[in-house]
Amino acid sequence: MFESKALIDDHHMILVSKRMIFSVIGTLLALTLLLMVFFLHIDFDYLLGRKDLAMKVGQTTITLEELKQIQEISGVQAKKLDAAAFASEFFETLLFAEGGRKLGLDRRPEFVRKVSVFDLALKKGDDKETLARAVFLIEELAATARREIADAQYHPADLQAIKVSVPAQEERLHLKTILVANAEEAQQVFSEQAEGVAFADLNASWSRSLYRGVGGDIGWKKAGDFPETVFAKLLTLEPEVLTQGFVDESGVHLYAVVSRPKVDPAQQAKAERELQLRELRRRRLMKYIVELRNAVDFWVNPVLQTRCQIVSRADAADSSQ
Repeated sequence: MFESKALIDDHHMILVSKRMIFSVIGTLLALTLLLMVFFLHIDFDYLLGRKDLAMKVGQTTITLEELKQIQEISGVQAKKLDAAAFASEFFETLLFAEGGRKLGLDRRPEFVRKVSVFDLALKKGDDKETLARAVFLIEELAATARREIADAQYHPADLQAIKVSVPAQEERLHLKTILVANAEEAQQVFSEQAEGVAFADLNASWSRSLYRGVGGDIGWKKAGDFPETVFAKLLTLEPEVLTQGFVDESGVHLYAVVSRPKVDPAQQAKAERELQLRELRRRRLMKYIVELRNAVDFWVNPVLQTRCQIVSRADAADSSQ
């Protein structure tokens, strides 16, 4: 494989075969590939004995035990969540808090004032209160960051570009009723109305209803107030025209429409704008949380990643590097 060749100046050089050169290059490439795979997937925090670490976002580190304590002191709603759901929510809170620091919100006078008031309320200064103070700072800073992003000024065109559909209100009808004993009486009532007898007179002459004393007025009613298909039939009625609703042990129930709800264009426009603003805020927060995931160095315990469906960035797998 090796050959020695004499040179004019009495030096020697080693001739290496092509096979050996390619073997060395191949070996180096294979080792490089293995090292790349190793460093991409290795979890240094876990290997260094940090099994009790829950998550690290920016400079904030939370252990599994601290996460459990935080859930216990975070109020009734937090206690109702299972551990995985709470971990997911708190991870997002930490991201927003880190975003707040990057925006300098923790240096604003109103935030500093809030912290001072909270500090005055602490008396013991024990570990539990220290943790409570830390959680307070994190949650307040996260809430401030959310408001800052969601409520930032916008161009009217941005709002108009958001298409929303205002949910239709449940259909209602203002109704009057006459209750008669049987089909024969009902037919007589229909005949008299056709002859021009007013509803008030028909009610006074024929109705057995408890609403007779108030002119038969039963107020605003919805589909759920009647047997199936009855309300759909009433929707087709012209005002003040009697029709048979249904029959039960009480007798035959006749109904007439007094009025329908009036659509207020101003109210409709207001409802649409509120929905657009809500959607704009939601989109801004979603975009910002994605930006934070890409910009902030974070690490999450592999156990929590599985249970909380939190996916770490590839370049943030090792927060200690």
